[in-house]
Order: sequence, then C-alpha cells, then structure tokens
Amino acid sequence: MYEIGDLMTDANRKPWLTASEQIDHLKSRGVHFSLMSEDDARAYLEKNNNYFRLRAYRLGFPKVEEGARKGEYANLDFKMLVDLSIVDMLLRYEMLPLTLDVEHFAKVKLLKRIEMEGEDGYAVVSDYISSYDGVKHDGTPCNSLKDEILRCKNSPYTGGLIARYADFEFPVWAFIEVVSFGSFLYFYKFCAQRFNDREMLNEFYIFQAVKSLRNACAHNNCVLNDLSAGDPIHEPRNAVMRELSNISRIGSGQRKNKMSNDRIQQIVTTLYAHKELASKGVSEHRARSLALFVERMNEHIDYYRGNPQVLTGFEFLTKVIDAWFPVDVN
Repeated sequence: MYEIGDLMTDANRKPWLTASEQIDHLKSRGVHFSLMSEDDARAYLEKNNNYFRLRAYRLGFPKVEEGARKGEYANLDFKMLVDLSIVDMLLRYEMLPLTLDVEHFAKVKLLKRIEMEGEDGYAVVSDYISSYDGVKHDGTPCNSLKDEILRCKNSPYTGGLIARYADFEFPVWAFIEVVSFGSFLYFYKFCAQRFNDREMLNEFYIFQAVKSLRNACAHNNCVLNDLSAGDPIHEPRNAVMRELSNISRIGSGQRKNKMSNDRIQQIVTTLYAHKELASKGVSEHRARSLALFVERMNEHIDYYRGNPQVLTGFEFLTKVIDAWFPVDVN
C-alpha cells in the first residue's frame, strides 16, 4: 500500500501512490488495459510486482508525436509490461546458472593450465597474494586480498578451508574456492601474464562480462528494460564477434547493432563462454532449458510489433541461442 506524500521539497521526489492511483497515472500516459483488466492489473501491482520496476519496461514503446495525445504512448498495454517483466525474470533464471557454469569450468581450465606449466601450486598463489601487499596512510602494512578472505572466515562453506590455511599458504586448488569470482578472475589474469598467454588474457575480459551479468542476475536487476543500440562501455571481444559471424541468419549490420548494447553484449558473451567451456552434458542440459525459454520469450511476440528494440532484440537472441545451443531431437 502506498500513500500520497506530503509537501515535496525536491523536484526529483515523487509521491507514493496506491495501486489504483498508479493505474490512473499510467492511463494518463496513454497506457491501455485491454489485454489485462484494471482489476487484474491492480491485483498484480499489489501482489506480484512494484510499479517503479514494472514501468521501467516502457522504454522503446513509441509515443504519439502530435495532436491531443502528444507525449502519450501510442500502443502500450499494461499486459505488455507484465509480459516483458516475466520474460526478464525467466532470462535471469537462465543466465545465472550459465554464469555459474562458466565460473566452474574456468577454474577447471586454469588448474589444468597451471599443471601443464609445471607451476608449484603454492608458489603461484603466494606470489599473487603478495601482489596485493600495500601500506596504509599510517604506515601499517595491509593486503586487501587477505582482508577479503578473512571476511569469510565464519562462513559455513569456506570457513573450514580458511582456518586450515590461516597463514594464507593456500594451494591453488583450495585458493580458488575461498576467493570471490572477481578475485579469481584477476588471478586468471595474473596467470595469463605470468605465462605470457594472450588467449588467456582475452578470456579474462570475456569472463569480466560474464561476472557483470552474473551480478545483475543475482541482484535481480532488470535486464530487458533497455535494448537500444548505443556506445557500449566495452567493445565486444573479437572472438565473440567472429563466432557470431558464423551464424548465417545474422548479418553484419544486425551483429554490430545488437552488440553495441551492453546488456545484449553480456548475454551473448556469456552464451559464447559457456559454449566454449562447458562439458557436452552440461551444454545439452542448458540447451533444453534455453529452448523452453526461447519458446516463452516469443509467445507474445506480436505485442512488440511497434517496439523495434524488443522485437529485434528477441529475434537476435533467438538466432544466437538456436545456433549455439541446438536441441538434439533424437
């Protein structure tokens, strides 16, 4: 239940609205309630989702440019926002396990590489931890990586390992189990530079995109509320773009356009990393789940005929998933 706020002293502050007032506000912006009744919408807002989150999916829907309805949405129904929020939720449920798979297989790959290099499994970790040695302003020695590890000393999952290696003399196989994904990735980069391996260094940047998506999914952030082309924070990795170029149904223009969106770029990069790293059994399992997701994503595709961002975004993801995660019907 939301209540109208008292006097607003800041132009950026908004009043709290009841579900009925939220519906009235949406109607004033041109949102229709034909595919879902106002009563059902009210119940949905009260029990299933919050208004601020749901309205985030309005981006990309065209507005009337002139006349009495200028500035209102041209053809936006409340049910379309609900559908997008459901598809977004299901996307997060698909992507999060994929990111966890990538983390697992990246660890397996790194351990194998360290073994192939003939490295001492203790020395490489000791050298990496020492790279974090520093000094505080008062001259006291410090090490942020050791601090990170110690913050988990009471964890029921990693506390035992941390206590066993209280002197931080971890073997590599134990070390990668007690650090965060982010610290593991920088350890991966450290090893790439130690081995002078450019391919591993490129993988580090690919894994960074995977980590970013994992964090978004784990924190339940909206993903599909902005699929517009633009200037990405990071350019897509060449290896990912090369693999996309092998999908005959995707032209160069569409490939560049869609990968200029940070969200789509991270989704596709995660799919690529999983395809390259995961075992056959895990890939086949994820493929079956992704096929069901694609079917649900496109269930109401007609809703988005007037929203090129969503329509073409769904089409692009469908092509990538179909090509990289084919389902064996035998």
